[in-house]
Amino acid sequence: MKREVLYGGLLACGVALMVLSLVLEGHVSDSVGGMFMGAGCSLIGFGGSQFCMRHWEKKDPAAMRQAEIEANDERNVAIRRRAQAVSGEVLQWGVMAAAWLSIGLGAPLWVTLAAVGVFLAKSVLELCLMARYQREM
Repeated sequence: MKREVLYGGLLACGVALMVLSLVLEGHVSDSVGGMFMGAGCSLIGFGGSQFCMRHWEKKDPAAMRQAEIEANDERNVAIRRRAQAVSGEVLQWGVMAAAWLSIGLGAPLWVTLAAVGVFLAKSVLELCLMARYQREM
């Protein structure tokens, strides 16, 4: 019950921040209004989804337990990890393509360097995690 109240409160705060953003339009800077709107939308998304999940859990606890068991199943975990690995590779090369595109379009140097930095950070993190997992397994 306490969690439902918490998530309902987050949902209400999100709506209040969105309304506040619309009411204060023109009286505060666009960045502050955008911040209120973004925070409100994220609170609505998080609070609303968690509130609904708690409601469905109370309504049909057996189905929720079965869904949790299936989500933690060894096969489903392996599928999810493989999908994450492939999507990481695609994202990594997409960032490098963006760096090349920024060079071709004559974007400021910091844009290209930021893309290359993200690429290098992902590569270093991947190497560190591979070394860690090789020691653990």
